Amino acid sequence: MADRSAGTARPTARIVTDADRAAWLAWARERATEAFDRGREALEAGDFPLARRWLERARRLAETDQSIAFALASLYLRLGEVTRAAPIFADIAERHDTREAWAGLAASARALGDLPRAVAAIGAALARHAPDTTLATLAGCIATEAGLPGWCGVSGDGVLLTGSEPASLSVMLDDAPARLQRAGGAVRLPRAWRVAQTLSVRLDGVALLGCPVQLGALRRAEGFVAAEQGVLSGWAWHPGDPERDPELTIVPVGGGAKLRVTATDLSVAAPGERPLARARGFHVPATALPEGPVHVLGADGRDLLGSPLDPGLERRAAVSIATAIAAANAASVPPGAARAGLAAASRAVPLWADIAVSPTAGGARAEATDVVIPVYRGLQRTLDCLATVLETVPASSRVIVVDDASPEPILAEALDGLAQEGRILLLRHPRNRGFPAAANTGMRAAAGRDVVLLNSDTLVAPGWLEGLRAAAHAANDIGTATPFSNDATILSYPEIGKLNPMPDLAETRRLAALAARVHPGLVLDIPTAHGFCMYIRRDCLDAVGLLREDVFAQGYGEENDFSLRARHLGWRHVAVPGVYVAHVGGESFGLARQHLIRRNLALLNRLHPGYDALIAAHIAADPLAPARRALDAARWREAARPDGAVLLITHASGGGVERVLRERCAAHRAAGLRPIVLRPKEGECVLGDGVEGGYPNLRFRLPEELDAAAALLRADKPVHAELHHLLGHDHAVLDLVRRLDIPYDAYVHDYAWFCPRIALVGPERRYCGEPDPRDCDICVQDAGSNLEEEIGVGALLARSVRDLAAARQVIAPSADAATRIARHFPRIRPTVLPWEDDGVPPPLVAGEPGHPALRVCIIGGIGVEKGYDILLACARDAERRRLRLEFVVVGHTTDDTRLMQAGPVFVTGEYHDDDVDVLIRAQRADIAFLPSIWPETWCYTLGHAWRAGLRVAAFDIGAPAERIRRTGRGWLLPLGLSAPAVNNALLALRRVVVDAGRPHHQDTFSPADLSAVPAVQP
Repeated sequence: MADRSAGTARPTARIVTDADRAAWLAWARERATEAFDRGREALEAGDFPLARRWLERARRLAETDQSIAFALASLYLRLGEVTRAAPIFADIAERHDTREAWAGLAASARALGDLPRAVAAIGAALARHAPDTTLATLAGCIATEAGLPGWCGVSGDGVLLTGSEPASLSVMLDDAPARLQRAGGAVRLPRAWRVAQTLSVRLDGVALLGCPVQLGALRRAEGFVAAEQGVLSGWAWHPGDPERDPELTIVPVGGGAKLRVTATDLSVAAPGERPLARARGFHVPATALPEGPVHVLGADGRDLLGSPLDPGLERRAAVSIATAIAAANAASVPPGAARAGLAAASRAVPLWADIAVSPTAGGARAEATDVVIPVYRGLQRTLDCLATVLETVPASSRVIVVDDASPEPILAEALDGLAQEGRILLLRHPRNRGFPAAANTGMRAAAGRDVVLLNSDTLVAPGWLEGLRAAAHAANDIGTATPFSNDATILSYPEIGKLNPMPDLAETRRLAALAARVHPGLVLDIPTAHGFCMYIRRDCLDAVGLLREDVFAQGYGEENDFSLRARHLGWRHVAVPGVYVAHVGGESFGLARQHLIRRNLALLNRLHPGYDALIAAHIAADPLAPARRALDAARWREAARPDGAVLLITHASGGGVERVLRERCAAHRAAGLRPIVLRPKEGECVLGDGVEGGYPNLRFRLPEELDAAAALLRADKPVHAELHHLLGHDHAVLDLVRRLDIPYDAYVHDYAWFCPRIALVGPERRYCGEPDPRDCDICVQDAGSNLEEEIGVGALLARSVRDLAAARQVIAPSADAATRIARHFPRIRPTVLPWEDDGVPPPLVAGEPGHPALRVCIIGGIGVEKGYDILLACARDAERRRLRLEFVVVGHTTDDTRLMQAGPVFVTGEYHDDDVDVLIRAQRADIAFLPSIWPETWCYTLGHAWRAGLRVAAFDIGAPAERIRRTGRGWLLPLGLSAPAVNNALLALRRVVVDAGRPHHQDTFSPADLSAVPAVQP
């Protein structure tokens, strides 16, 4: 059996930078795909227990992948584990409105005896989806059990599907009687169903299950279109009828002959993470397309995302430029004119250059500002947005709402009501045209006034419009102004370029008031505005023109193009840190959003070469960083506690240290103190309010910014500090503690105090024995240091002597760890404070009855120090000798794939602390094994094993050995045993654990004992 697959090793055990996280996510996605494929293979083979193992592993590796979640829920339902299946189906149905998820939820609810929920779920499926055989059968059963006269649904081609005799039914299309038509053995709705919105079917006056059917949802097409080198391509599908091939219509924008296309290519990748999406691709060659821009419409008459577009635009532009160059070089043209024409036709404007021109002189300053809000869908978010806008804009401002053919009737009615009350000026498109077109409609209506383009998923606070207007008119060359927001790429706060949590209205108002107080009148140059809330001066708008509808379709990138065109004309764009507007973001275009973003960014870079470099240079310089820091500092001061604070200095590597930190923070908060966590990040020290953080801009480079950090922290009245880990920190972090003149306690989590390798494991990948420091230097030369700083062993020891001696107390979680510290630092006498209470655990559990092999559970993240090499060798030995022995790792390892290929091993994938004990029990293991080869200072996984009802075999080293001796809940193996000897010992325990009924005593094995234990053969 092969031992290794290329590229399967876990990229890093420490996720510190964004690059680390990206590498980890890519690795996890690849491993999740492998596990998903293995799970499906097991399903096809009928091995449901094995399929469950693989699918559960896949989900742990890719928790947000809805296809994996759906497959696992379906398996749970098949196995009768409906309490596990129901919440997964419910989540998928709520997120994605998937037919199969609604059916799964209905079946789960029915199995649980919750008939009302089953009726609601099956009704939702029938109302918006074409029934398949499974749905029809389930609907019939549920309708009968609920005492309903039957059920109904509609196929994508207008066939009425029902469990009742059609002749006895009353059928209404949009409240008008409909006459059914029989054709080819099917009962069809009249042609009017293609434009009707609802279908109601009754029997003896009682509505059938599934009514009213939402016909618009059945017709709805979802898809994406792009053009490259004149070829039109994309994908489409019908979410309400996924088996149907979408029929598309290509229509010239100016009118003309229509072209019909059917999307049939099933080889295209399913869009996004929507489970069971059945996208179908299409391609139309340039020779088949009409000249000029076109609409690509689904069967519902709406543009696909990316439409309208002009496939031949770049070709025509190239011809125009070539023609201009040819004309400039013509023999009849004077040489000077030829050179000028050639330059005008061929020169590109470098976006990163200083703007050398002044903006075109505009008219008088606009007397008022109108707010333009394009609206499409999202009833509650839109109404919330409008409520905040109407509450805060001055009387001179109009709120212009452009309804871009919203598919939500209730939203359209609400807008009509606001318009009738005179609160908004409502403009309505007869068909959906996309954000740029809707914004242009609103801006035309705002003629002569400044304009704010505002997304309908925003929340604004008092003073926002006045703040933006003042910023936009702070200088004659400012064209646009954009506020801070939780989701606005380079203008995001508190973290740039990330989706910060959306604040509620109260928090939005609080942040906005704080921003106005901290940054009154501040404007900072940015390369482009952001369209979620973009203030545009009228003279800039008149000079630059409207947004480009011909290029950016539904949106994304149109405001960047506008900004760059304005930049070429000498206009500046500014950020306004004194104004804060909340923004949901990222929900407008469903599954195809990322496709549209990628396409439009590519278009933007072709239209404006150098755009990416311009943005990259801005991000690298980050001129908004001081403004974000000042706002973080103000928030920080507002959150201070009157009774003082405690500083907790730690690393950024997670693990057991993070668990201790969470518990310490909770204890300090309970005592009325503010827990301030100091972590390293990219050479700086970042402050956080507890482990949650929340203040990413309070970053200080030490020692250069010691004074600034101390000044900020001094106001919190810190009473003492806890030094949990220095990894990643500049050692000047202790100077910060000294500047604050507070005592500190030093915590022992590992041996970084005297071992640059941290865990006492050297180049031989085994416990080093803690030799003389001169040998430690050789070890570091051979194996390298893990301390992330250049420091020799002697210097490390000397520094640690000073640091530990200056501590108020040194705290170790075990006597073993305290002894080792005292051995290297004779004047230090650590206080032993266990991280957990090893009191009486739950009763021991039995393994899987009748299972022929001894199942051994290993828990945690298993790297070299935690015994990966031992486990790998044990797996190979078990495979080679065909032992009745199997291992299951609850957690992850350095290289899961290599380990599982080596022998009888399965790896579940990473767990959360709140579900690990349940996960361990689910493995039905006989014993647990801790293969750790270093003297751990505590070991949380030992406690997990005990709480899950397992006794534990471990090597006789470190805190685990100390705790097993003290409690008698396991067995100790001599450190350094060969893999065959370890396997022999584990198999010998089978007689103790399984055959003898799990007695409560502890055995310590000696080498002599183990050599006498024969291998157990099948």
